[in-house]
This record gives sequence, structure tokens and C-alpha cells, in this order.
Amino acid sequence: MLFVASIALFLTACSTQIGYRFADTFVEWELNKFVDLNDAQKQQVDIAITELHHWHATNELPFYAEQLQILRDKIATQSLTEADIAETYDIAIMAWQRMLTGIEPYALTLLPNLTDAQLAQIEVELAKRLAEEREELAEAVASDERQAQLRKRARKNAQNWLRRVTPVQERLLNQWSDERLPTRELWLAYTAQWHGGFLQALNERRNLKQFPTLLNQLLFNSDTLYSAELAERVAHNRELTMALMHDLYQSLTNKQRQRIVAKLDEYIEDCNELALFFEERGLD
Repeated sequence: MLFVASIALFLTACSTQIGYRFADTFVEWELNKFVDLNDAQKQQVDIAITELHHWHATNELPFYAEQLQILRDKIATQSLTEADIAETYDIAIMAWQRMLTGIEPYALTLLPNLTDAQLAQIEVELAKRLAEEREELAEAVASDERQAQLRKRARKNAQNWLRRVTPVQERLLNQWSDERLPTRELWLAYTAQWHGGFLQALNERRNLKQFPTLLNQLLFNSDTLYSAELAERVAHNRELTMALMHDLYQSLTNKQRQRIVAKLDEYIEDCNELALFFEERGLD
């Protein structure tokens, strides 16, 4: 989705302070790949991005810091439970919902201003990206090689937090990768459906009754477009991943625990410093 996907990208993808501070420029680059906006639209989008960026920095980042602090303290005191991990997942989902809620009024204001020619541009770009993903999937390596790649990525991600992975942790990661169900092909089918629904909504963008309903459905109830198989696999993989997180937590050495706590301290500091920076700067 043009506006929502780009804003969501800018609000979540920037992991460093410098990247986050200049995320608005990155969003504009992404938008330019989808559609050519006129001067008036560019000004409106610029204001929207600035306001959303400021809202996220001053409202959401302090919340992230607070939640990370809770997680950090439980890891440091070795009191983290399976219920805590499940709650952390639920908190992340709620944060995502708040983000979409913040985006929705801007989308309802800006998207109806698109011309038919601009809508055609968006349709072409969405089709292009989907075709590229399908081509990439068709060229994917054999299943045993994909499994090896998944194991490698899982190990690399774990090393980023743990540094050296113990034999027990290696076994846990391999077991997770072996039991995880593939979803990429199913996600592509879902994406195609979502794109179709989005384009249908845009065709009704000037219908004051229909468009808000269609957009809201896409934003907050998109999982209704999941196939039964995708829904089952997503739920399976989620439970598998949460179990892995708890098992890895229980397997931590003292050095690994200290490393995780230190990394979380850095993230907490970044969130607080960025929130203060945007609070002091205002909407300039």
C-alpha cells in the first residue's frame, strides 16, 4: 500500500538514531517510486510525514523505552516467564495497531486526492513488485538448501544478541528452523489479495461512505484475507518462535545475559534521546 506501507516503513525500519531522525526523507523516496505527486500533494504529504514522525517519536518511543526497561529488568533478574514473552508479543501488536490508527486519518485525507493517472501508476508499481517477488520465489533454491539458509540466518540473528552460540542453543535454533512451516508462497497469495482490495478501495476513494469502510477493513482486519492454511501456519510459527525465545532465555550464560542487558540499555537510551530530541525540536 502506497501511503500506509511507506509510513509504516519509516516508523519501524530505522534502527539507528541518525536513520530515525532522517526517516522522513527515506519515506519520500519510497513514495516517489510509486507515484508522481504534484506540488500541492507533495506539500500535504510532507506535512503528514512530519506530524506522524513527531507523534511517533514523542509518544511511541517513550512507550518502547518503558517496555524495553521492563524486559531488560526481568532478564537481568532472571525472572522472565513464558507469559511475559507472550505479553511482549501482544504489546507489539497493540503498538502496531496504534501506528495504523495514527496513519488512518492522513490516508483518508490524502488518498482521495489521487488522480486516475496516479492510481494507474500505483497499480503498475504494485504489480511490478509482486511479479518480482514471484520471480524470486520461482528461482528459489531446493528445499534442503532453503533449510540450510534458514538455519544460517537464525544462527546469525542469535549471534547478534548472544555472540557465541552454545551447542544447546545451536540445537534449539536448528529444531526451530526444522519445525517452522514455510509461508512465503501463501504470503504472496495474500499480498495479491490485499493489493486487489487496496486498488478497489482507491477506486472508491471519493465515496465518503464506502472508502473509509474499505480502508479500515484493510488496515485493521487484513487477516480476514488469510487463507485457512496461512492462518494455521502463522499461528504455528508464532507459537514455535515464542517457545524458542523462552528456551533460549533459559539457556543463557552469564556473559550472554549481560550482553543482552547491555544491548537493551542501548536501545532504551536511543529511544529516550530521540524522544527528547523531537520534543525539543517540535514540528520544525
